[in-house]
Amino acid sequence: MGLALAYGDGQTPLDEDEKEGLLIGSITTREQLDEFEQNNIQQAMLWLLSKRVSKAILYAG
Repeated sequence: MGLALAYGDGQTPLDEDEKEGLLIGSITTREQLDEFEQNNIQQAMLWLLSKRVSKAILYAG
């Protein structure tokens, strides 16, 4: 007989396997993880856009 817990969208708690590999221990829900990942992607894109790219890289391929 378990508790019937209803979680709102994004409030789903991460299970122990999902938490095990995380470097940020304060992340406990799927919403927090998604937000952290999105922020990380945005920071990476801003960093990338701030770099100079040579023509050789643009035309390689």
